[in-house]
Amino acid sequence: AEDKIRKEIAIMKKCRHPNVVKLKEVLDDSNSRKIYLVLEYLEKGEIKWRKSPGEPALTLPETLSALRDVVLGLEYLHYQGIIHRDIKPANLLVCADNSVKISDFGVSFAASLNGDPQNELDLCKSAGTPAFFAPELCQPITSNMKERPKITHKIDVWALGVTLYCLLFGDLPF
Repeated sequence: AEDKIRKEIAIMKKCRHPNVVKLKEVLDDSNSRKIYLVLEYLEKGEIKWRKSPGEPALTLPETLSALRDVVLGLEYLHYQGIIHRDIKPANLLVCADNSVKISDFGVSFAASLNGDPQNELDLCKSAGTPAFFAPELCQPITSNMKERPKITHKIDVWALGVTLYCLLFGDLPF
């Protein structure tokens, strides 16, 4: 668990973008053997995507504005070699000015420069929220990785599409 947290910290320290939640400080309490992440405070919390099932909470202009912010944040992450792996409304936080930031890097993946096959295997392991999984994440892990579609940043694009559907229609598409 500590390795996972340290990986999340490394990814968050790498991120400096207005549409990605900022890591302010890391507190490592050696007495309790706990690590605390201090993040910027976002007054409005997670994006509200429905009033009730089938009833979206946002207007079309609000949805398009949120989508723009998330696309800019994802573009930055992907340029940095980071695959978020858990894009969904609960991981999109709203600022006081209604701009939206991507949060929760607990299952994110930072691409290896050396193309380590173990990293590819780690990337294929299920992580995130099943309702937002891209089809390639639903395939079983086989001993022959060549049979499986390569897992790339496109899984975030798929999850963003599912998220957009949620924002527009107030429900999951599947």
